[in-house]
Amino acid sequence: MANPRTPAAKAAVSGAAAKNPKRHKDRKTPKKVKAIGQPYKGMTKPQIAVWREQAENMPWLHAGHRLLLRQVCILAARMETDADIGVSALQALGSLLSKLGATPVDETKVNHGGDEDQDPDEKFFS
Repeated sequence: MANPRTPAAKAAVSGAAAKNPKRHKDRKTPKKVKAIGQPYKGMTKPQIAVWREQAENMPWLHAGHRLLLRQVCILAARMETDADIGVSALQALGSLLSKLGATPVDETKVNHGGDEDQDPDEKFFS
């Protein structure tokens, strides 16, 4: 089975578009993508806190991700209050985070723009 397509915005942030420019050259993105926006009105304060944290941590999210993000907020806020949240709910949370590109594995794929990988002494050897 083929790997799912990486959205263009995520490919740009993760460096995948720079690594394989031909693969991402003809990829179309919606012209008028709306921002992720504000949390839903019926959400609780802990859910809203999770919403804001996740929206800040994942700049590629847009309005098309709102429902998935809402489910993440519900489950993550429930983790704080319910000690017996259950394995299936935690698996669902992990799956949702993976779909949004927010798992630790996905984090290693995102280019944060830092130069930590460069050796500071390299300038003396070039």
